[in-house]
Amino acid sequence: MATSFIRDSPYLSKDRITNLAHPELTVCSLCNGLLWLPVACNECEASFCTSCIKTWRIEAEDPRLCPKCSTEYSQRPCPGAITHILSTFDVICHYKPHGCSAIVPYKSLETHEETCNYRQKTCPGCEEKIIRMHFNAHYYTCPSVLLTCPECNSIYQRQNADQHTDYKCLRVQLNQLQDQMMRIEDIQNGKLNLLESQIRHLIETIEQIVNRQKISIN
Repeated sequence: MATSFIRDSPYLSKDRITNLAHPELTVCSLCNGLLWLPVACNECEASFCTSCIKTWRIEAEDPRLCPKCSTEYSQRPCPGAITHILSTFDVICHYKPHGCSAIVPYKSLETHEETCNYRQKTCPGCEEKIIRMHFNAHYYTCPSVLLTCPECNSIYQRQNADQHTDYKCLRVQLNQLQDQMMRIEDIQNGKLNLLESQIRHLIETIEQIVNRQKISIN
């Protein structure tokens, strides 16, 4: 599954919420952003983003303590009232600067941003970032994208495709066939050497048997 911006970011900015309410309940006290995948302290019920509390428990001087009430931290699900409030929020898509005008429900945000047509992808040829809806058109015309000749498997940039002429392609195929013939010849020579060795061994064995018989007769 593709990784969305939400999973890459430490918090969801409050500025992206069009109908923010009860920030004293819905904002993470660690990152000061909107709660995302929230969990809570069992003692004081302070809520945190899952990623924030995980980071806290790795980096804090005493990771056993709750960052809010300083008692021993024991985790519980976020209170239902808070998750209900969060579910009522509408969020501006992260890719608005690239042209997306969508405002989506909090619960649908991750799914939307994973499939958003304004999300950027990196062209493997020129390494330019292109929004998804234009990516295919760019990719299939980008001069820096690598192509593979279906006849000889040579790899070259699209901008150099005219240099890969039929003559050059045939020369490459000829070289490949010659290399293949040499490998086959090496294999056959190896098999021939093995057969010759086996024949010599059989001849030596036969000679030994004949010599033993001569000795026994005498």
